[in-house]
Amino acid sequence: MNDDHADAVSLYAEKLAGQPAGKWSLTGIDPEGIDLAAGDLTARVWFDERIESRQAARTALVDLVAKARGGASPGSEQQSEE
Repeated sequence: MNDDHADAVSLYAEKLAGQPAGKWSLTGIDPEGIDLAAGDLTARVWFDERIESRQAARTALVDLVAKARGGASPGSEQQSEE
């Protein structure tokens, strides 16, 4: 994910979690959201709903990219941590 979709990972961190530009990596995924890191910074982006399968995770990640780009994807709650 990090190598093939670095632009998407950056969008998650910068647009959805409100973090500064940086070399962001997706460090974790669970049924409720994704964890991101860039150096000492960390961030969490929540999915709109709990996911229960790999396909649901893929769909949720695609939806987050659409939302970050200003698309019509449903909103998600964001939270960041430093």
